[in-house]
Amino acid sequence: MTLPIKLKRGLKANLPFAASAGEPLFTTDTHELFVGTGESVVPITASDPALANRVEELEMHRSTVSSTFSEEFDTLTYVDSEKTTAGVVQGRVTPTVTPDFTEDFSTTNYFDDVNSMGVTVDTTNRLIRNSSGIKNGIFYSKPITIPSTNKVTINAVVNEPSTYAFSEATRFSYSGSIFSQPMGFTDRTNRTWKVALVNGTGIHARVTNPDGSLSFERTILPFTGTTHTLPFQSIDYVVDYNNRVWFSISHSSLDGAVGVVNSDGSTFRDWYSIYLGAGTVIATSLTLDNQNRVWVFHSVSSYTRFHVFNSDGLLVTDLINILSTGPTDYLCSTYDPVRNQVALGMVNGNYFKVFLFDSSFRNVRNIQLAHGGKDISIDMMYDPALDKYIAIQTIYTGSTNSYTVKLYSLHPETLVQSTSAININANWVSRLIADGPNYHFVYSSYAELNKYYLATFKASNLSIIDTSVTVSAFAGKHFPFKDSNGVLRTLSLTSRYDTNQAIDEYTFGASKSTVTLEVTNNNGLEWLNAIPGEEITFPTLSSSLLLRARLDSPTINLTPELYGYRIVTGTLSGEVIQEFVSTKLPSVSPIAHASLTADQTLQEGSIDWYLSNDGGATWESAVLGRKHSFKNPLYADLRVKAVITSPSGSVKSPAISGYTLTSSNLLLNPAKTGTSLTATMSADQILNAADTFTKINFNTTTHDALQEFDKNQSRFVAKALGDYLIVGSARIKSPTTSPNGLQLEVRINGELHKVLSSIVSYSNHSWCLNGSSIVQLKPGDYVELFGYSFFANSVIEALPAYTYFQIKQLW
Repeated sequence: MTLPIKLKRGLKANLPFAASAGEPLFTTDTHELFVGTGESVVPITASDPALANRVEELEMHRSTVSSTFSEEFDTLTYVDSEKTTAGVVQGRVTPTVTPDFTEDFSTTNYFDDVNSMGVTVDTTNRLIRNSSGIKNGIFYSKPITIPSTNKVTINAVVNEPSTYAFSEATRFSYSGSIFSQPMGFTDRTNRTWKVALVNGTGIHARVTNPDGSLSFERTILPFTGTTHTLPFQSIDYVVDYNNRVWFSISHSSLDGAVGVVNSDGSTFRDWYSIYLGAGTVIATSLTLDNQNRVWVFHSVSSYTRFHVFNSDGLLVTDLINILSTGPTDYLCSTYDPVRNQVALGMVNGNYFKVFLFDSSFRNVRNIQLAHGGKDISIDMMYDPALDKYIAIQTIYTGSTNSYTVKLYSLHPETLVQSTSAININANWVSRLIADGPNYHFVYSSYAELNKYYLATFKASNLSIIDTSVTVSAFAGKHFPFKDSNGVLRTLSLTSRYDTNQAIDEYTFGASKSTVTLEVTNNNGLEWLNAIPGEEITFPTLSSSLLLRARLDSPTINLTPELYGYRIVTGTLSGEVIQEFVSTKLPSVSPIAHASLTADQTLQEGSIDWYLSNDGGATWESAVLGRKHSFKNPLYADLRVKAVITSPSGSVKSPAISGYTLTSSNLLLNPAKTGTSLTATMSADQILNAADTFTKINFNTTTHDALQEFDKNQSRFVAKALGDYLIVGSARIKSPTTSPNGLQLEVRINGELHKVLSSIVSYSNHSWCLNGSSIVQLKPGDYVELFGYSFFANSVIEALPAYTYFQIKQLW
């Protein structure tokens, strides 16, 4: 009988101080192995030097990558409606009984077009919105038949977007110095950074905590020497996964420089010149990938190039050329975590161009968008909810300083585009700022000197919400951002204080559109407010209801939307167990760990949470606030489920107002041994049939460290994803007929990939043909060499110097 191996198990906090020599111990919470020595307990690696060295090597090459997603149920984007049995209304998930009536606006059967005013039913998108040019519309339903009752609950799903208005401006800079290139952003601890270059001094940084208290304010990355003076062409930043802030500046004398600070503002890496040579560094842009590598793009005279740094500040790759013709006036870059690729937008030759790079720094696709004319500006961002690149461009339309704005939605794989032109005269646009489903930007126009406006558009269809918010009438471009509390702000150069360049900080307040529901059961004699999710009691019983909704907006360019509603009659009673299930959530890929927190109210019930990283095929119980490790860390489809139990007789049910889910994985990048294969023939091979493809019998290997060559099948089978160099050669013995010939080809998974070489000879001499090809292979792909003889009984000679099959993994 086989006896099971038993290990002493328990929490790490309860680990004993000593155990018998050789006794293994396992911590169930941290998943660590320890071994007893008789007098103490030591980690298992301490008793095995070889294992300790291996662990140390892996530790040196690992980095943790994380992604955080927050849900407040203001839309149904990440709600799996087919599997969710609980109600999702008014930003809450709570148990509901089966509705007696459901309206999803797929038809106009219950739309009272006689009494409704200023609203439009969109049956394609299944919603009601204000008609064009209307700020205050009203929707009436036709009579709805229900079981006779005096108690109803209306569950509705609405979208109430906000527009912005200027609130106040305060001075950011101090007197006596010249400021330029202001920027604002938040770091990974949700602190707000406001920074600007100070001529000849360094970067002035003011960092505040989410509660508004000051974290620190001082000069960071101080300049040295006399070269750090105006003019600075551009500046960019990125916050890495260690919460270090990287800055890149373009400067005619510095040739471009990169500097890095720790989260407390102390210098991690002092300014480093990224390009030394003739020419002026015109533009720069920074992007972070999921390996915590920082991509630094810059343009120098007629060259556009990039470098990549590790998080420790060391160069991974240096000076890769993208373009070598024409100046690049604008650069903007963004990262797509789904495909692990970097997108670069640029203005080159007055064209807006976009380039895609994979994780090995190769340009995999590019596209040339519209010609913008003179002095155009651009920006581009990746939208994780839409899985699209959202971009903006100004376009010169005439000889009288006339401009317009063009918006783009680009597919991240094909760069197929949808576009929308905005009828505003804007010769300059700022960075795009994401605000839920909407985007903001600031623009200015030659037509109105020193006038700056805030514009808002919807990312899903590129439709304009508002363009009329006046920001300021002072000279100086604005740089918008959202602070740690989600407040929209801008930093702007201004000359209103003194002759030197100063900086103002502008704050904006939101003005929200609203949907107000009312219901009546006496044919409109008395209307009662219908707050979604709350029970309504009528004075009398009735079996007919009318519903109306007021759609109010602060501007004609902004409209609230009603996506549908449900009517539930009676009072919820008895124990009810219902579920909320999400769709696929934004996350890292793959997903090894996740941590979940929730804003929930239990009342007298309970809520049990579950996580899945395989699309819901397997659900694993999760504890709020505790790091969860998935059983299989290679899956990449993150979902969350909540089982809500409301006990019998309870007055109020449990409810979920939102949750935050942080996913992470551990990236290991140790040195790897790639394929290095050489195979030859042990004996000559006769090609018996003419005009026939025959596989060449390679059955001897001189190099095959990874055991990827099948000698019986004369076939190489890849074990790892990568790019491979394939080399093939074959020597034909002296033929007895003339003319004669042979074709040598590579086949992948049985299909022709490339013809390496082909020859027709009119002599009876021996000859050799060979060639090479580069191909990307996936695990399980197989490669073979075939010969096609133009005559019968030709012989391939088994001479290793002439006939061989080689494969080398490039990366």
